[in-house]
Amino acid sequence: MKNTIKIFQFLMLVLVVSVAFTSCAKHDFIDEMAITGKVGPQAIWELGSSSVTAGNEVEFRLQYYSTETEIDYSEVWYSVTEAISKKVSCPLVSTFTYSVSSEVSQLKRISEKIQEYPHSLAVWSDSLSAYVVEESFPVTGTLSSFSWKQPEKFDAQDSLSMDRYFGTGFMQHFKDSLYNLMKYADFRKMILGLGLDEILESQYGGGDFMHYTDSTFDDNSQTYVYHFNEELLPEGKEVPANIKELYEHEIPFSKLIQTPAGYDVEYGRNYTVEAIMRVYDNRGVYGQTIAKTIEVN
Repeated sequence: MKNTIKIFQFLMLVLVVSVAFTSCAKHDFIDEMAITGKVGPQAIWELGSSSVTAGNEVEFRLQYYSTETEIDYSEVWYSVTEAISKKVSCPLVSTFTYSVSSEVSQLKRISEKIQEYPHSLAVWSDSLSAYVVEESFPVTGTLSSFSWKQPEKFDAQDSLSMDRYFGTGFMQHFKDSLYNLMKYADFRKMILGLGLDEILESQYGGGDFMHYTDSTFDDNSQTYVYHFNEELLPEGKEVPANIKELYEHEIPFSKLIQTPAGYDVEYGRNYTVEAIMRVYDNRGVYGQTIAKTIEVN
């Protein structure tokens, strides 16, 4: 019985060792396949410029050769990235700076073939030991940049532009968020700066802005600190009701961003192209250049 057990153990040991060697042999085969393969053409290139106007051509100089077989043709491929920047600021506050901005880049178009170039033996250079091609490729006119910056006016059409570029509801959200941050000094600068003091008194009752003002002497600074009269504040609120109503009904979004130079809003959209060259041999194997980034105007 003991001999039978020993024989069984020996056979199991042989089986485990055999499986281990088989696995190793398979793993080595995969590694070998990973590091061997067909060598494609070698290629480098330079651009005539790193920027281009949409709808125009980008000039380039391509050098390539093959140590394996004959060259067949070359191609230019590129992807497109869109970058959008937005900024809106309110200059009418004094206790803080209020500006909303964002910059977002995203891949707009995956890399795709743009143009093909046939190979010619006539472009061989003895001095460079390579084929040399000077060519160009097109950049579509749909990639032109766009900028909307500090318009001199802000009418109904500009409001539609705000909805289109910043999203529906942005203007109201901007106004509401600003209100929640404002203090006495900010309301004073805004209302007096926009010439709304008389409207506050005549249409909302109670008096002009000074009617809602009180002060407290600060022993540390030896100065008076101005603030809203607490007796005129609704329970649990920091702003008098008439001031709040004036802000809601008499100060549109356009007034909040108005400056002597125009309206403080900016929107920009531009594109960049990341281009590569592929050089194919007659086996269909290709070599690839490093990518070049091109700014589109």
